[in-house]
Amino acid sequence: MVNKPDTFWAGYASSAVVEAILDFWEYFEPIRLNMPQNCSADVQAVIAHIDEVFTGTNTTAIQALKNNFGLGSMTHLDDVAGALRNNLWDWQSLQPYSGPGSAFFTFCDALEVKNGQKAPASGWGLDHALSAWGQYWTNTYYAEHYLKDYTARDCLGTYDGTQSYYTDTEVDDANRSWFWIVCNEVGYLQEGAPAGHPSLVTRLVQPPYDFRQCQLMFPSAFPTTVNVQVNRTNELYDGWDVRLDRLFFANGIRDPWKDATVSSVDVSVPSTDSQPIAVGDGFHCSDLLTESGTVDSTVRAVQVKALSSMKEWIADYKPQKKGHGTTAARSSPNTSNQPPRKHFMKPINAFGKGAGPIVN
Repeated sequence: MVNKPDTFWAGYASSAVVEAILDFWEYFEPIRLNMPQNCSADVQAVIAHIDEVFTGTNTTAIQALKNNFGLGSMTHLDDVAGALRNNLWDWQSLQPYSGPGSAFFTFCDALEVKNGQKAPASGWGLDHALSAWGQYWTNTYYAEHYLKDYTARDCLGTYDGTQSYYTDTEVDDANRSWFWIVCNEVGYLQEGAPAGHPSLVTRLVQPPYDFRQCQLMFPSAFPTTVNVQVNRTNELYDGWDVRLDRLFFANGIRDPWKDATVSSVDVSVPSTDSQPIAVGDGFHCSDLLTESGTVDSTVRAVQVKALSSMKEWIADYKPQKKGHGTTAARSSPNTSNQPPRKHFMKPINAFGKGAGPIVN
């Protein structure tokens, strides 16, 4: 609506990011603040330990730590530590109706339930959490999701530029298209938190880790350096300064993308009658799902407010004089009986992992 001001009369933005952010370590903040406290404490303890060992010189301890997660054959330590973000990315697939069998809570149960007892808010501590996470990752999570088809290096490694993940340029590859936008325009790199701030994920993964993958995937576009033009994107689309008539923003406290929306803790965007901002206790895009509103009254309140605004705006709409239509050629649906081509995916970021709003 910013760059097409006369195209849409009204808009609805669900969990919509408005500010392009290069190092988006804040992705993990709503997770840290809203996940079970014991699980958060133990994850932070394990990650701090991993970073300390992996940045040290004790090769025996380094190898033992890799072996703990069944990743002993991997050579790049940032890939090993970065792979563990997968358990945190599962948060994006939660909804208010997600039960205890969902991937994220199964992970936390593996760490925090011992001999039928739940850990206190402080967690069980490093020793148990490290062992429990290693067992869960090796025997359940990684084994069930990835190990059946690929080696650890093929699946989780990010240094082999000859893999089809980087070289496949055939059409209909949504992940590659999105990665082009990431590398050029928006960033949203999901890295470890700055030093001194609690972190759920490794600090070994920083923007250069992702820049290198941009160069592997688009070598001709980035022969020497990567310059993600987030400032230009924010100038073109107004970022957090977006102010439009008849645009409804719906956000969730537990959405990992919240701090790139108008409800970010870093800004104070006013909610107005012409640009309402409604925030519930939902996750990513919870307001789009009727079931979420059924089980969570705060999400329901967002939905009701949105319907009220839309009803009012649509009533105010006055159709313009009809034009003559378009003479441009229209695209035709693909009627081929060939099934969609599957592209090799790596679970090395939330985009490629396929985290989304309706998986539970």
